[in-house]
Amino acid sequence: MDAATGRILFQKDGDLRLPPASTTKVMTAILALESGRKLNENLTVSKDATRVPPSKLYLRPGQTVPIEELLYGIMLASANDAAVVLAEGIGGSVERYTDLMTKKSHSLGAVNSHFTNPHGLTAPDHYSTARDLAVIFRYAMKSQLFREIVHTKFSSVSSTAVIKKKVVPRRISVRNHNRLLWDYEGALGGKTGYTFAAQRCYVGAVQRDGVTLIVAILGATNMWNDAKHLLEYGFDNFDNLKSAPQSTQKPMAAEVLPRQRISTVILPGDNQRPRTLAGYILQVGSFRERERAEQVSRQINELGFEAYIDISASGQNETAYRVQVGPYAELIAAQEVAQVILAKNGQRALILQVPTARAAS
Repeated sequence: MDAATGRILFQKDGDLRLPPASTTKVMTAILALESGRKLNENLTVSKDATRVPPSKLYLRPGQTVPIEELLYGIMLASANDAAVVLAEGIGGSVERYTDLMTKKSHSLGAVNSHFTNPHGLTAPDHYSTARDLAVIFRYAMKSQLFREIVHTKFSSVSSTAVIKKKVVPRRISVRNHNRLLWDYEGALGGKTGYTFAAQRCYVGAVQRDGVTLIVAILGATNMWNDAKHLLEYGFDNFDNLKSAPQSTQKPMAAEVLPRQRISTVILPGDNQRPRTLAGYILQVGSFRERERAEQVSRQINELGFEAYIDISASGQNETAYRVQVGPYAELIAAQEVAQVILAKNGQRALILQVPTARAAS
């Protein structure tokens, strides 16, 4: 993404919903920074915060930690316990804080993200997309303090505890997990993430010759090489990419991204008639079994919305049946339909933007 304009220069499955691991903490930090609370305000560590799995600072119940120190803890050391302390101390509860995280992300245009915790450990209904993470990180970098935090290589987190009526200070050294700060020219900062389900994740920014690029990666197995490859491609081809029509931009290298997609849109009861898509569509689900896709499609039709099935085939002779609804010219209309489908059918729809006058083939 071009950080100056927010324009996507290259993407592969940019709207694919995936677990974001600790890149979640970028939104956790945004909410804390915009909470209106003073950065030197101390928050108290709860027992629940100390019970969260690593990575963490190994805070102890009853300790107090300033908000600014907690921000360094989550962004440098990816401390899950610090993230919970922020959520509980600022939001009143993890549930309320993460609800605010989701609402904030949607207000930024990151409409395909949903958060159920402040740290990013794998959980049902906790997801984001590469495009959304780039949007969120671009917004976060508008904060001077956020930029300073993510650009810091080493720091320490100070806390205090009352032991036998005495205030005992404690300092915890933290080191930034972002390898690009050490070995990549122009790195401004970023956030890493890893869980077994999410694999390697990263979102960050790099600046060279007056150009700032944001790269977001989910589900990687060779993350740092992927990040560098994408960034080099972006800097080397920036002028061409920023001037190319958005709908005609090509993948950066066929040998890197060999998957070919053949898409046919099928309407219920009419398997031959193509449908022209424009604006925003809802993807309600993706299934391997056609029967399951048809069942969900019928359920959506019964709600009064016109659903259809998009069939995608890859070079590995695999087929996916995606139930989709729309198109809708306005994002707000797509969001309202998605809310109705969730409330009445229990299916959470993914909102996808498609170029105007795009035709299925």
